[in-house]
Amino acid sequence: MKHDFEQRRQKRVENAENRAAKNAGKSDRLWQKANRMADVIPMGQPILVGHHSEKSDRKYRGKIDSMRRKSIEAMEKAAYYERKAESIRSNDAISSDDPDALEKLKAKLKRLEESAEFMKKANVFIKKRNKEGFLALPMASVEIWDELTSGRYGSVGYEHFKFSNNSAERRRIKKRIDMLKSQKLRPAIDRVINGARLFENREAGRLQIIFDGKPSQMVISVLKQAGFRWSPSMGAWQRHISQSAYNSAKDILESLSG
Repeated sequence: MKHDFEQRRQKRVENAENRAAKNAGKSDRLWQKANRMADVIPMGQPILVGHHSEKSDRKYRGKIDSMRRKSIEAMEKAAYYERKAESIRSNDAISSDDPDALEKLKAKLKRLEESAEFMKKANVFIKKRNKEGFLALPMASVEIWDELTSGRYGSVGYEHFKFSNNSAERRRIKKRIDMLKSQKLRPAIDRVINGARLFENREAGRLQIIFDGKPSQMVISVLKQAGFRWSPSMGAWQRHISQSAYNSAKDILESLSG
């Protein structure tokens, strides 16, 4: 299962890299072709207004401009997919379909709790101007002390919003941990509603809707609005497993009756 998760991640990286290379090649070919076309026009030659060649000359130059614009668009797409590939590689967000998600979330929660405790104790020592006590704390350093006591940002110590953000993130992580735990305790969803299969594919981390044939365009629009996306490799409409996803899928399929 872990191998499958890493395989899917690597496939996404490769897909982005391939698209980047394809668009970079397209950009280069279009730019070179535009330059070859431009070389036909004598250097500095203006459009001869009123001449019989004016119309065809404008059209020809318009093709060159269009080709260069398309080359730039392809170059921008190549840059976008290069950034996307790098983002996937460096992304440390914890995906629910990661087989190690529960352990990673627990470790993240522990780091957040340690950080909250450090900020709390740090502010006490900063208030007392006790540098020695501060430096005895885990995670403390001279650089952090200097930054927190400099008043560079209008205050000393950790500000209130830092504690609020940490608390909000801990609540979010705890909620995800509880969700994954409850998911492991109950049987996977696998039912048929109005001829369509509603399937909880836990290995892929997706709630899937499998139709017997292609649904109507209206149903497709509703699925997309509800966050479901078509997966050719799975042959299913799917989104990340959640109670919200299940409720949406159930409502959509039940609305198909009649």
